[in-house]
Amino acid sequence: MLRHLIDRLTYANVVATMALFIALGGTSYAAIKLPHNSVGTEQIKTGAVHTGEIRDRTIRLQDLSTSARSSLRGQTGPQGPQGPAGAPAIKHFASVSSSGGLVRGDATSGGSGGAIGAYVIGFADSVSGCAYTATLGTTDSSAAPAGRVTVNDQAGRVGVQTYDAAGTPTDLPFHLIVAC
Repeated sequence: MLRHLIDRLTYANVVATMALFIALGGTSYAAIKLPHNSVGTEQIKTGAVHTGEIRDRTIRLQDLSTSARSSLRGQTGPQGPQGPAGAPAIKHFASVSSSGGLVRGDATSGGSGGAIGAYVIGFADSVSGCAYTATLGTTDSSAAPAGRVTVNDQAGRVGVQTYDAAGTPTDLPFHLIVAC
């Protein structure tokens, strides 16, 4: 068998085998011996790195040139249709003290609804078809108390119930907005 192998040895076979070992050994040497971060922009030729050689999610926006970032922006679309002209969405508002007094806003009636933390706020017209939102808050420099507030329809007026942080009905100041 050895004799058969020796008969087939030629100069070309020996040189090709040596070239293969040197090439593989050199690559392995470079992978093992090159210091970390030793290859930078000066060593990489333009166009040598393609998408497949970049790990996903490793390029950040600041890594891109200004012109590349600009090209990522889409074209401005056509202007949308003009909305109907009319009254603003916020139709009514009120700031109410913990005692039920109307501090500011356009409410025409209001005050305690008969139970602790219950208020009924009325406006010049019925607000049954509107949306209401309220938040606990003061009208002076004092801090708003912790708690929660709920709203409901009270025959065209807005019913408001305030609660302390423990969930107990409590007289607390609030702000009310009515959008129609």
